[in-house]
Amino acid sequence: MSYFFPKEYKALTRLGLPIMVGQIGLTFQNLADNIMVGQHSTEELAAVGFVNSMFLLGLLLTIGFSIGSVSQIGAFYAQGNDRRIVEILKSSIVANMLQGALIVLALVGLYFALPYMGQPEELIPLMKPYLVIQILSLPFMVSAGAFKQCCDSINDTSVGMITMLIGNVWNIVFNWLLIFGHWGFPEMGIEGAAWATASSRVLILILTAAVFFLRPKYKKYVKLWHTCKSSMKDVLLLNRLGWPIAIQMGLETASFTLVTIFLGWMGTNVLAANQVMLSLTNFIFMFYIGVSNAVTIRVSNYNGLNDIQGVRNAAFAGWQMIFVLGVILSIIAFSLRNYISLLFTDNAEVAAIVAVLAYPLVLYQLGDGTQVTFANALRGLGDVKMLIPYSFFAYIVISLPMSYIMGITLDWGALGVWMAFPFGLSIAAVLYLRRFLKVTSKTLSQG
Repeated sequence: MSYFFPKEYKALTRLGLPIMVGQIGLTFQNLADNIMVGQHSTEELAAVGFVNSMFLLGLLLTIGFSIGSVSQIGAFYAQGNDRRIVEILKSSIVANMLQGALIVLALVGLYFALPYMGQPEELIPLMKPYLVIQILSLPFMVSAGAFKQCCDSINDTSVGMITMLIGNVWNIVFNWLLIFGHWGFPEMGIEGAAWATASSRVLILILTAAVFFLRPKYKKYVKLWHTCKSSMKDVLLLNRLGWPIAIQMGLETASFTLVTIFLGWMGTNVLAANQVMLSLTNFIFMFYIGVSNAVTIRVSNYNGLNDIQGVRNAAFAGWQMIFVLGVILSIIAFSLRNYISLLFTDNAEVAAIVAVLAYPLVLYQLGDGTQVTFANALRGLGDVKMLIPYSFFAYIVISLPMSYIMGITLDWGALGVWMAFPFGLSIAAVLYLRRFLKVTSKTLSQG
């Protein structure tokens, strides 16, 4: 077996770099919200942090669900089956909208539950309007996601990057205008940040759809648009593929977001420090997402051609690339641990907490990089049925209770809560890798 994959490094870089830039843009959008809101007030930063942590769970459920189409469109692209690509795209729009409606209902329930979640009372009036505006923007994200996954699957990952960067610039400009009240706009604070983000999501949908219908590269798909139809069979197939991915991503995110409730019991400064750390870890993770999503695309293409050795090469090349990125980013993050919080607030207590939480952040990078690589490889194969029990065990059975025990029961505070993450992510990594080796070994032996 080869341990050096120059062909895959090149292909994964070509596909992954635009995804990486686009995902970093998404993270930077949240980062810009946090920095600007934090400069407005620490209370608003804490409120944004809590709501974004909860909203992120719903957001990732929709993103994860939309990824279910990649294994299908990627395989049909490798086979040159344009008609099936368009049929899957149209069916994914229907499936995504139906799933998105369920997420909206869940988030509405969260709105009414906010006063009963043990958070600082002074933050509730700030959280509620911010959450409502975020909920209103979700259907636009869901629709844009269907087109983005299609573009990515046919190896045109630059679309997501460009539209996200444009949306990011829009968001930053309107943050500046609406949070602080420049150029005659009212000073809206946290609500201004919410409206800036929501409007950028509408813009991204318009741009992504425009690329698909107007760009010459997509002309052959547009010609088939009116003759191809969504089907209940494909919608059900996408549900079978999408829900396990969505739930796996949701459970992983839950291990981070639900502990925000524990941290809220420790006070506003701890909650603000947690938001700083979540912004940092999301920023690092976006580099992993770029490479691992490229792994999904390459794996789906190879799987469409029944090239299982190619599947393995793509997955392990991606893991090697993510490992190198993890080492570099961990060194940078740890070196800057005493200064990171200054981007958000000048609160000395927040800075001290952030510096301590940098230790578990570094510890879980290997597990995080490994689990995201092989989870995405399994998605590319369409082998997603075991993702739910594996992720449930790693994140809910192991990580979440450990956060409570170490952080609350043993009274280790925020450090104890975060020290559970290396355990949960490492267990998930082992389980996903084991499943990937089992599936591909079985297929190779049968071949």
